[in-house]
Amino acid sequence: MITTAERADLLATHCLSLMSERFLGTFSAQDLIQWVKLELGNNKILDQYIPYGNESNYTKAIPHEPILHVLSGNTPHAGLQSLLRGILVGAHNIIKLPSSGLPEITEWIKKLPKPLAKMVSITEELDESLFHSTKTVIAIGSDSTMNEIQSRISPHQRFIPHGHKLSIGLIKHPSQEAAKLAVQDACSFNQQGCLSLHTIYVMNDAKSFLPLVAEAMSLYEQDNPRGDINISASGAISNLRETIRYEAANNPNQADILHSEENTNWTVIYKNSPVLSPSVLNRVISIQPWPKKFQDLGPEKEYISTLAVDGSISTDTLPVNISRICPLGKSQNPSLSWHHDGFEPLRSLIRWQDIEK
Repeated sequence: MITTAERADLLATHCLSLMSERFLGTFSAQDLIQWVKLELGNNKILDQYIPYGNESNYTKAIPHEPILHVLSGNTPHAGLQSLLRGILVGAHNIIKLPSSGLPEITEWIKKLPKPLAKMVSITEELDESLFHSTKTVIAIGSDSTMNEIQSRISPHQRFIPHGHKLSIGLIKHPSQEAAKLAVQDACSFNQQGCLSLHTIYVMNDAKSFLPLVAEAMSLYEQDNPRGDINISASGAISNLRETIRYEAANNPNQADILHSEENTNWTVIYKNSPVLSPSVLNRVISIQPWPKKFQDLGPEKEYISTLAVDGSISTDTLPVNISRICPLGKSQNPSLSWHHDGFEPLRSLIRWQDIEK
């Protein structure tokens, strides 16, 4: 078994060589070691027993393995983050790929250095015997997927679900800079991940933000084309556009829309309502007024992963039940040690072994 420091060094070198920063950010081996120390209390606690409590007690962190990672087809970044954590704590990791495959992940695994490659296996089929041989199950996907996996979990398994989540932005006053940053947060990964912004809330004069965001979307599309999407996804955008156009024609004060011409590449909607609703994705953003009461966002507020705010807003006045608050423009780039869905990701993957003398 290689040590934590050796794993950290190999992981950092591997990610640097593959230029994985788009999915995992930029970090050094020392950053990974510091992360272990931050969450587990000691950077060597995965390698040896450490004094704990009184002088005669010792403890060690043991990977709760094998770890099964059930991945979603639209979020390679989340899958790689999950796998990185599993390798860092020294666990054996089983990767359940979606039927559509994830070439970014298979390529990343294929090029792992041999000591780390031994810690990872890939499966496309998940029979009961393989499923129940695992100690920790991490799942990324829809709530229906979480429910299906939860029904199969046995008492000896630990389940870490990452189901339906969405993120929002909040600005005080409309500006070109805020529009640029908001579009960057929304359009990276075409809104396929939990950190993608679906709605931008505005404290003052929300409707005036609509043309600014539309201009920023058009410029972003020129430099970062969305790419092709399937007929169903494109149809959902077209149907939504028709609905908003009808609402705007009947009541211009309540709705408005600007979008790309002759294609569905980007869409910006204004709704004079605080109620949060999920985007149909693929670069469809809503601009809405920020309510006086957070509860007015409606039931979807319970699924907010990240709130991205502009620099003029004091975080002291923001809702405390959102697990991550970050600067606008940074929603897609969480820190290495962020608490995914409010939990400590490394600590969730280990158990403790105590020795008392």
